[in-house]
Amino acid sequence: MKLKFSIFLTYVNIGILAIMAIVIFLILPEHVQKTTSYFIYLFATIVGLLIGNLVGRLYFLRKDLNKKKAEMDEIQEKMNIYIGNVVHDLRSPVASINMISELLESDLMDIDPMHKELITSIKKSSNTMLDRICFILDNARMQQSKNFESMTPGNPIDLIRNVIDKHHILAIEKNIKIILKIDTTLPEVYFDNDALDSIFSNLISNAIKYSPHNTKITIYNQMQKSCISYSVRDQGLGMTEEDLSKVFGRFVKLSARPTGSEDSSGVGLSIVKDLAEKMGGSVKAESEGKGKGSTFTLTLSCKPPFK
Repeated sequence: MKLKFSIFLTYVNIGILAIMAIVIFLILPEHVQKTTSYFIYLFATIVGLLIGNLVGRLYFLRKDLNKKKAEMDEIQEKMNIYIGNVVHDLRSPVASINMISELLESDLMDIDPMHKELITSIKKSSNTMLDRICFILDNARMQQSKNFESMTPGNPIDLIRNVIDKHHILAIEKNIKIILKIDTTLPEVYFDNDALDSIFSNLISNAIKYSPHNTKITIYNQMQKSCISYSVRDQGLGMTEEDLSKVFGRFVKLSARPTGSEDSSGVGLSIVKDLAEKMGGSVKAESEGKGKGSTFTLTLSCKPPFK
């Protein structure tokens, strides 16, 4: 944009100088005009050659830059695919480590405190790694596709139940009750299974992270014209007006901090927003203020969103 503006100013200045030169030339005496015309012709020829050379250089420079950009985009795409494949291969062993550590922590009651602390540390670390892996995979997926045009209609109740099951241990540790109030009689909605799994995983995980012990999280839905909204409401730390204005930004740190020393990357909700929009839906956040809980609402269409 700056380059185009500079070129535009250059042409404007040249035009102004040319007009001034013509005006000055016309007011000169005839014999002076005749003599001066030879110098003007020579000057115009030189200037024309210089401008032509400049335009030619700019053309080839832009062509070269476009070529370099295409090469860099290709390299970036290959890197994204490579990283995505590596991270995908890491997910299974890390998930196994996390599951084994959870089983050890719940089943081994007679171990000494030091070993129990080590198992807890392994569980928390592997859980953090799983979150990071999911974030990277979601980002790689968004880079590889503009939207999910092959979506089919369905009821996400089973998917939501599976996500709740995945986070059940985390909720139990803080004595948080997850209440599911999904009306299964409402029409079906269009969604991508993996994308919706990522969205609810992020929303439910965040609700647990930012909720105090002995509270509850409620998940419910309701009809809105040709759409259905799915809300995750917690009794957590809530958000300020400033938090609400930037909550879906990337690498954003909000005023509230996780209540159980959990880790937070600041990218989960930005992924939620991107995935929701790629499915033709939307997501919003609401809170009455600090200490009054938060509600995140995902809205999905009952009609094909990309037709």
